[in-house]
Amino acid sequence: MSIINTYKPPVVQELTDPAPGPFDVYFNGPVPERLESPRVRLVPYIPSIHSKVFFDEYHKSPDLEKYIPVSWPDYPTFLTWMQHHVLSDPKALVLAVIDRTKGNDGENIEESLAGMIGYVNCAPQNLSLEIGPVIILPRAQKTFVSSNAIGLVLKYALDLPKDGGNGYRRVTWTANPNNQASVRAAERMGLKIEGEMRWTWVMPLGKDGGLPPVDGTRGAGEGRNSTLLSLCWDEWEAGVKEHVEKMMERV
Repeated sequence: MSIINTYKPPVVQELTDPAPGPFDVYFNGPVPERLESPRVRLVPYIPSIHSKVFFDEYHKSPDLEKYIPVSWPDYPTFLTWMQHHVLSDPKALVLAVIDRTKGNDGENIEESLAGMIGYVNCAPQNLSLEIGPVIILPRAQKTFVSSNAIGLVLKYALDLPKDGGNGYRRVTWTANPNNQASVRAAERMGLKIEGEMRWTWVMPLGKDGGLPPVDGTRGAGEGRNSTLLSLCWDEWEAGVKEHVEKMMERV
């Protein structure tokens, strides 16, 4: 029997502005209209509303990109990467993080946008997903924003449908092993380290991944490992849910 393979990689065209018209989130799981606590609101990330404000704030702090395995030197690069590698992936959902204590209960995005968070590698058939990307902008770091945003996506994934969630069994989080701030943020919210996954990323040229450069026969970028953390439904129901809710209430 003969076989064929008709797959063709998508053509990546550089974007200079977000696409006009209704935005299709293109996600393989339920999409919340909003998730919110008294101080933080999460809404679906819409490029025409959130991208320019996010990028302008993100680029004010070059250190923010240190541990991220991508590089966004300019706005078109950011738009293009987000569209072709995240927003067009049906296993990914990006949510804008809104600080409700700023900008008229968060309505003024220029004042209240605090970052992005969401899900990747969503597998409804296995009731599992990964939290990511998680980028809290400098103006909202070391505040209640991170714990509230992480708590909201944990609750939406792990709570049962009767409690407003989706009843997933497993949530994961991956981080650069050198980014202890990210690892600690996950641990504070109840996730546990499972181990280190090797050679999970090919880094952009010129960016340090922590592993020696490849000789060119397997691509040119350096490699990077990832620390893997997880939180499962049985832990959630055995007390982690209450811990997360207490963390969200902290000043």
